[in-house]
Amino acid sequence: MGLLDSLLNMVAGSTKATKSNQNAVTSIMDVLVNNKQMGGLDGLIGTLSKGGLGNIVDSWISTGKNKSVSASQLNNVLSGDIVSQVAAKLGVSNTAAVSMIARFLPMIIDKLTPDGKVTAQSGAVNVQDIVSKILRK
Repeated sequence: MGLLDSLLNMVAGSTKATKSNQNAVTSIMDVLVNNKQMGGLDGLIGTLSKGGLGNIVDSWISTGKNKSVSASQLNNVLSGDIVSQVAAKLGVSNTAAVSMIARFLPMIIDKLTPDGKVTAQSGAVNVQDIVSKILRK
């Protein structure tokens, strides 16, 4: 099973593969993971770690159980502009957007780092492949 299949099965298995959830995963990946200005996945992990969430992020990267993160913790670390970009893409409030980020980001990073480490290929995932595979489920 490939990385994309794992991510899709995990999202579909733990949450319904609704259009809303698909849009949330797509928007989070677009704004946070595939954002070259932010430094991609490495930059995102660095930002979260520098903001005091290193222990939590490490659990997402490792092969063990993922620790949860609260919307409040992410709101304190992510810039308002980043949260606003996700909110605008989803047509929701910043509060709703940061809650969605808290829900899906651990799963996304976990599946982008299946071997317990960040590699050059970790962030190189085509978001449209993920969306099309979710829609087929």
